[in-house]
Order: sequence, then structure tokens, then C-alpha cells
Amino acid sequence: MPIIKFTDINKSFDQGMLFDSLSVQFYPGEKVGLIGSNGSGKTTLLKMILDQEEPDTGKVIKRRNLSIGYLPQEPAFDGEKTIIEEMHSGLDDLLTTQTKIEHISEKMGSLSGNALAETMKEFDRLSHAFEMNGGYTYEARVNTILAGVGFDQQFLHTKTSALSGGQLSRLGLAKVLLTNVDILLLDEPTNHLDLQGTVWLEKYLRAFDGAAIVISHDRYLLDSIAAKIVEIEGGKATVWKGNYSEFVTNKEIIGTQQLREFQSKMAMVERTRDFIARNKDQEGMRGTARGRAKRLERMLADDQFLNKPSHTKKINFNFAKSQSKSAIILRCEGLHKSFDDLVLFRDLSLDLLAGEKLGITGPNGTGKSTFLRLAMGDDKSTDGLIRMGKFLSIGYLDQHAKQLNPANTVLEEAKQAREELTIEAIRNRLGGFHFTGDDVYKTISQLSGGEQNRLMLCKLVLAEHDVLILDEPTNHLDIASKEALENALKAFNGAVIVVSHDRYFLDRVVDKLLVVGANELGKKQLGQCEIIEGGVGTYSRYAEALDNRIADREKQTNPSGQTKKPKRARSENAAGRQTTPPELKQFNKFSVDQIEEMIMQAEEDIAKMQDKFGDESVYKDHKLLEELHAAVENKKNELNLLYQAYEFRA
Repeated sequence: MPIIKFTDINKSFDQGMLFDSLSVQFYPGEKVGLIGSNGSGKTTLLKMILDQEEPDTGKVIKRRNLSIGYLPQEPAFDGEKTIIEEMHSGLDDLLTTQTKIEHISEKMGSLSGNALAETMKEFDRLSHAFEMNGGYTYEARVNTILAGVGFDQQFLHTKTSALSGGQLSRLGLAKVLLTNVDILLLDEPTNHLDLQGTVWLEKYLRAFDGAAIVISHDRYLLDSIAAKIVEIEGGKATVWKGNYSEFVTNKEIIGTQQLREFQSKMAMVERTRDFIARNKDQEGMRGTARGRAKRLERMLADDQFLNKPSHTKKINFNFAKSQSKSAIILRCEGLHKSFDDLVLFRDLSLDLLAGEKLGITGPNGTGKSTFLRLAMGDDKSTDGLIRMGKFLSIGYLDQHAKQLNPANTVLEEAKQAREELTIEAIRNRLGGFHFTGDDVYKTISQLSGGEQNRLMLCKLVLAEHDVLILDEPTNHLDIASKEALENALKAFNGAVIVVSHDRYFLDRVVDKLLVVGANELGKKQLGQCEIIEGGVGTYSRYAEALDNRIADREKQTNPSGQTKKPKRARSENAAGRQTTPPELKQFNKFSVDQIEEMIMQAEEDIAKMQDKFGDESVYKDHKLLEELHAAVENKKNELNLLYQAYEFRA
């Protein structure tokens, strides 16, 4: 049974129709990625679940007594409370119970007889409720969650009025994750999280017993946690099984099928019209022609018959070819940078050659943006050397959009990138970045974060630089815009230096990765740096290396070598149940070791099957492609059951 059900939802605002007969259902325990272009209605959908928005028509039905945790994009707090006080304010019932237990415990010393017996019963009842609700572990949970989202112990007594916008967002995430709810509604939860915080959040959500609906442009996150993707497009909700990568594959296959069907129908219509035109006046063929004309008329009367597959308009651009002759774009030799006792870089050496793309990532506050300023000469090193090559035209994208003049219009700002271009040429280029009509006369101060990012990208395209230095370029961009940027950077022949926490982006674009401010296990440690090379997929190689190091460290701390895969966290009620779920009974005859071997075999089978997608004989044969895709889906479903069986038995 669904816990939330949308039925025939219609919703309009001043700018037009948002939802048109939208229907979708959400079920207990499932993790759902909610995607769609900016402005498609994702946040509105969450607000309808929370009764903060009402549909014009249709119904939103929720299970009775459904408990909900909600993270908005910009959470607000009482500025007088500290971080730890805000966390405790979400545990009022638990803390009240704790106070009652302490009061009764003190009282029992002066009681006897029946009064003592009754008080002890109340003490036992409250203690049991306190334990079942996590009362003896809440402080550990508070500290674990705060550390996971990036708050060190020294920050816990800081008032929220002193926090930045990013810190407030992270506190909002920590507070909602602390609640014991049936479903989490998370609106861009990885905003302002660094790489380590995002990885921690993934693990938390995978272990969370309840359901979660996650709005996110972080495709790596959606790949990691989502078992279902709900896409909001054209006012409708389409449900896709699997994670984000599976959604992309499935949508492409179905889109190709729909386009072929449309083209086939168009060809049939043209053939029929041609037949009618040639035979309507021919002796002996007039009746046949009239019959076909009536049948064609009936088919065309159906609005869905020639409904051409719609595609959301996407930005599409390329950077001009670099004209630089420099072989070395950036050289670091023994770079050292410190602020008093705070060391950001210590003896860092690297070269960036022509055409190479360097990604920079790491925990917040470890020097990534400082590295860019050092490279561009806007800051000086404490020791050592860092310099760019000579005679380079360098384009810079600042994550805070400080390079944009708030008083300028979009057109004026874009014109500054290429003064010699005509207004018509500038407007044509702006149109490719979705600035059309009167949009070009908006001032920069009126633009959203995503619009400002698109404008900065447009200026980089217009300016035709040799080297691009980008600080968090995917911030505020929707998925389609991110993919357009990735494609443009991959095609660019010049060098790129980019700071990013977007792992999917890093994997696709960069061929060299500089990890700043993290030790060999990925924990924050100022002054530490690591360089990973070897072409695209550098982040995946780094993540794999981290996993191996962590596993090796665990083996060192457990000399017996008997390690177990971590169990998925269960709720108190679930932990007490040992009855095998019906769908897992088929594995009762196997040992845990046998199930683990079956998991490894299934993973190997899937990898081999996925390799076949690159075979020309497969991707050129539509039927073979569909059969292979179905086989992969079946094997993944089998693997999912094996995982569940392993976790239940381990």
C-alpha cells in the first residue's frame, strides 16, 4: 500500500500550468530520486505532501499518522540557540522523558510499600519507552550526525546567528536526519556539503529504514541511493525503476522507440495521402480512396495518434578552440601556503600540460579556492613556486558570481565579454543559454543562482579563452545544464582547472585529480594533498583506493582477519523480528558464505552483460538491445534479493 498517493493533480500559477493531471505513488521504505528541470514543480510536490500547497484539483492522500521529516533548500533557525541546542530541540519528547526518569529515580529513595511498587512500575514504563526511542544513544547520534555533515566539536556551542548560509543548510540537514520519521523529504540535501559529507549522507540514507524522496542534481548520489526515479516533465510524473544511470539508459531506449513509432506513423500518413491523391478520381478506385480517406480522418482526429515525442529544450554550447602554443599551462614546485599556524599546502609539486583537465576536490575549508587564487596570481605563496604559462588567455568562473555587476542587465554583462560583437550576435548566443525575449533586460540582481551560472558560462564561451579556471561551476545548474557543460569541457582542446564536489562531473571531465586537505583515509587533514592520474574516471579510482585503504586498516586492527560487511541499520521493531520475509525464503537452503559467492557471481555476470552494450552487433539491432536490457534488469533484481538475503542472515 502506498503511504503517499497523488491522483490527477492540477496546479497553476501566474506563469501558467505547473501540473496537468499528475499522478504518482510513494511506498514504505523506498528511496526515490525526484528530478526535473528547474521550475518543473519538484519543490511544490514536496510542499503538497506537507500541506503547505494545495492542488487546484485532484487529491493528495497520505497514510494516517504518517510522520515526515522535511529539509527545505534554505532552513531557518532561532538565532539565539546554539547548534547543540537546536539539535536537542528536535528531541523534546525524549528529553522530557529523561527528565521524568531522573525525577522518579530521586523520588524512589523516600518511598516504600505500594507507593514504591507503583512508582517502580512507572519508572520501568518510562525507561522502556526511553530505550525504545533511542534515549541511551541520542547523544552519540547527535554527535555522529553533526560530524557527518561537517560540524567539529568546537562549533557545537556556536549560536546559529553566527553561521553562514551553507552552515545553516548543513544544520538543517543534521536536524532532520535526527528525527525518527516514516519518510524524509530532502530538497537538495548535498548543497554546501563537501565530498566527505556527501559520501556520509549516502551511507546514512542507504541504512535508513524509512522512505526518502530526494530532490537532487547530484547524479552520483542518485545512483547510490535511489531504487526509483520520478521525473517531472511537462506537468506529468513519470516513474522509472532503478537509479539515475538506469533512468538515462531506459529513457534513451524508450525515446528512440517513440521517435521510430512517430516516424513510422508519419510515413504511413504520407503514403495514404499520396494514394488518395492519385486514386480519388480514378475509375474503379474512387471507393477505395474514399474509404482510406475516412479511416485516415478518424485516425488523425485522435490527438495522441501523431503526438510527437517531446524533449525539454536544453542548453547546448561549445568553447572556442584554444590557440595557445604553451606546453606547460601550470607549474607547482614545492608550493607552501600557510596563514600563521594554519598550513594549507606543504611541498606540493605538479605540472598541468596543454589540453589536460585538472579537478580539485576535498573537504570544505582546506584551500581549494586558495589554490585557484595562487594560480591566477591573486595571492602569494608562503614558499615555493606556482605560476601559469606565458601568453595565455584565462577565463575564470567564480562560484559566488562576484565577477558579475548586480546593476548590469544580462545583455550589458554579456556584451562586456566581446565588445566588438553586434547586439544581435550577443542575443543569439544568450538565447542558447535560455535568455530570450525580455530576459536579456533583467538586472543581474534579479537572476537566480542557476541563471547567474548560465550567464557566466555564456561569457566564457563568448570570450574564447585558452585556459578555463572554474570554481564549483555546477552549483545551481540542473542536470541537463550540467551535462551540456560536461560535453563542452570534454570537447575543449584547452586546459581546464576546476574545483568541484560533483563526483559524476569529475569522473566525466577531468583526467587528473588533486585531493586537498584529506589524509589517506579521506578524513580532513589540512596540508595533506594527493594526486590521482590516468584519464577520465579519476574520482572512481580515488574512491576505490580509499575503500581499499580503509579495508586494509580494518584488517590491521582485526588481526584474525574475520571481517564482516556492515549490516544495514534496522529500527528497534525490525531488529526484534527474525521471521524470514517471503521473498527471501528461497535462500534459506544456502549458507551466508554461499550467498556471498552468489552475489559475487551475479555482479560479475552483470558486468559481462553490460560490456555487450558496446558491441556493434547489439546496439545496431534494436531487438537484441531490448533483450539485453531486460536480461540486465532481471539479473539486477536477482542481485538485489541476494543483497537483502545476505543482510538478513549476516
